[in-house]
Amino acid sequence: MIKLDKVTKLYNEGRPNEVAALRGVSLEIARDAVTVLKGPSGSGKTTLLSIVGCMARPTSGRVWLD
Repeated sequence: MIKLDKVTKLYNEGRPNEVAALRGVSLEIARDAVTVLKGPSGSGKTTLLSIVGCMARPTSGRVWLD
């Protein structure tokens, strides 16, 4: 199972060019579920996958992998 609770990811935090790639994302994906991430360019898909894949840390929120 993958569970995200209020995950936020900021780039350039505290700077004038700060960007929020994810804002308060909460979701739960069952172990055997087939899930599709779909959205326009710049919507945070790659950032979300990087966090779920433990390649990046969220700025805030919690991630559970089981």
